[in-house]
Amino acid sequence: MRPDSSEKRTLTGRLGHRIYNAVTALIAARIAVRDPAKAARYRSDRQQYRTYVAGETSDHNQQWRPRNRSADTEIKRAALWVTARCRDQVQNNPFIAGGIRRICANVVRTGIVPEFQFRDRSGTLDKSGNEKWDELFRRWTKYADISGHDSYGALQKLGLRHMWTDGRYLIHRVYDDSLKGIVPLRLELIECDQLDKTVDGILPSGNEARRGIEFDPATGRPVAYHVLESHPGDYLSRTMPASKKIPAADIIHVFERDRISQSTGISWLASVVMEAYDMETFREFTRVGAKAETAFVAFVHSAFPTGTVPLGGGLPSGGQPTPITTGSGRTATKIPTEIGSGTIHDVGNNNVTLGTANRPGSNYEPFVKDSLRAQSAGFGMSFEAFANNYTDASFASARSGSLEERLGYQGQQNFLAEKELGRVVAWFIEAAYLSGLAPTAITRCTRRSSPAGTGSIRATRPSPPGCSGKRAWRPAPVWRPSGANALPITSRNKFKKNGS
Repeated sequence: MRPDSSEKRTLTGRLGHRIYNAVTALIAARIAVRDPAKAARYRSDRQQYRTYVAGETSDHNQQWRPRNRSADTEIKRAALWVTARCRDQVQNNPFIAGGIRRICANVVRTGIVPEFQFRDRSGTLDKSGNEKWDELFRRWTKYADISGHDSYGALQKLGLRHMWTDGRYLIHRVYDDSLKGIVPLRLELIECDQLDKTVDGILPSGNEARRGIEFDPATGRPVAYHVLESHPGDYLSRTMPASKKIPAADIIHVFERDRISQSTGISWLASVVMEAYDMETFREFTRVGAKAETAFVAFVHSAFPTGTVPLGGGLPSGGQPTPITTGSGRTATKIPTEIGSGTIHDVGNNNVTLGTANRPGSNYEPFVKDSLRAQSAGFGMSFEAFANNYTDASFASARSGSLEERLGYQGQQNFLAEKELGRVVAWFIEAAYLSGLAPTAITRCTRRSSPAGTGSIRATRPSPPGCSGKRAWRPAPVWRPSGANALPITSRNKFKKNGS
């Protein structure tokens, strides 16, 4: 057999390395006769041309040559199919759907809300005023959704689901003063499918647009969002919906940035979805094969016409069946196609082979377990929790996995509190003062920044099951009134006993 082109390239690469090393050693030996130090430097310099093994493009790595593109370029090329495939798995894969429900239940639970801690001029906490702010926010949470369908906690849970499936979502603030005594701020969640992707490139204003998001080229901050009035994939959308420009001050773009060159998000399931799809397809084929095997009880091998056997008689000496004719003394009988419990049928002189069901085989369970372990790692969950399989778990291993899983839940709580809650609370405070519903008065407001860790929002987050004690989270503030009634709002996470 002649080696193929890939084998030739592999052999050529190895031969090239050997020739390079041999020439280096030969020249270094000649130099060492006069100057050993110079020979050592020569060999060292020649070795500088060698690279990391991970950078080799010969042997089995020659087909693995990914390109170095910006994060936005990678997302632009892949986001459409990645999002569609992740949504499909959430809809149809029970492990993926169950994992996301478990995550949302443990991260958001009843909702992540702020705990107001306004202080007076002397720096003392205004206990009475803070209780009024807490009550005002609590009443508002029931009407936070502009559609009236969800509470604020339900919107947080919905947003977290979109982070896993889409990797991003938009929150648009609108106002509705139809409810007396309720802060008029309302939230509208928008899927990023509605971003007008035709707005892309350098705009006439000089701003830079990336798939519907307009940026200030000097700072890289969003200036506006170009949003379609309805979902382009809706069954009522006969034509492309109209696009409207919304100022960035009225939009919260929730996404996680994994690279510096990234201006939008990608599904958190991106590294899991193909493994999940392949495993679920394997399970489906195995299930269908097992069902087909068990559908056949027996196979009858007969020399007579298909589906009939003669009762009595047999084959003549010539080896051919005697034709069945009326009045020959034989009656043709149908072979039974169904067998009931305890039934005995006479099929004459025919060979009967009982069907055997060999699926799923002995390798089925180990393969499925290995695949689910890989998927649970991508989810940041323990295998036992993700697969709902505790048969092989010891107390120590289950507890270790639960502790790591709990840290993952807390990380997602931090993410929601920083990327979503902080700005929503800023909108809420602003709307409360503008509508005259604020329970405490201020003389003046200034917008200023503070270093991270000295924040003015304190978020009460639900504790994972089994946690106790107190943990603090302090984001950088986005709105901090000052004056006679300075109103710092800080962040606290209360962990009550028994996870309540």
